[in-house]
Amino acid sequence: MVTSEVAMASWTGAFAAIVASIIAFLSYKLSKCLYEEFKSDEIIIAGPLHHPDLLHKEYRDCVLRCTLFNKSKRKACIYAVEAFDRNGEIIRIKWSNAINDFGDPINPTELLGLVDSVNLVFRRIDGKQFQKTDVHIKHSFSSAMLCISFDPHKP
Repeated sequence: MVTSEVAMASWTGAFAAIVASIIAFLSYKLSKCLYEEFKSDEIIIAGPLHHPDLLHKEYRDCVLRCTLFNKSKRKACIYAVEAFDRNGEIIRIKWSNAINDFGDPINPTELLGLVDSVNLVFRRIDGKQFQKTDVHIKHSFSSAMLCISFDPHKP
């Protein structure tokens, strides 16, 4: 009789372990599904890159602007903007959400909050004209960068 009680206790323990494992797996799947649903609306969309209108037109070609749109209800942060020429060489820039009449960024920082939309403006430090350029924007919604291109020969 003692052996049947021990066998019954072992079987009950094994059954409880199996049920606990199934519940843990289902809980993991549910939490992953909820996390994906929570993150699914975290999207930033970039408008086209273009030269802004400046009071002093001679500075226009070394400045680019685009509008960023936040499709989420949560605030995003832009924390890096990098520009590359057609050969993949980095172009040194300063960036901000505002510029003066000469195209110089006002209060250039390394962090920009994005609630609904914001104009992202950047200027070449060397003052040269932007040719074919790829811009990579790092933001808080994803580890993948937002990439946009500029080609002065395309309308």
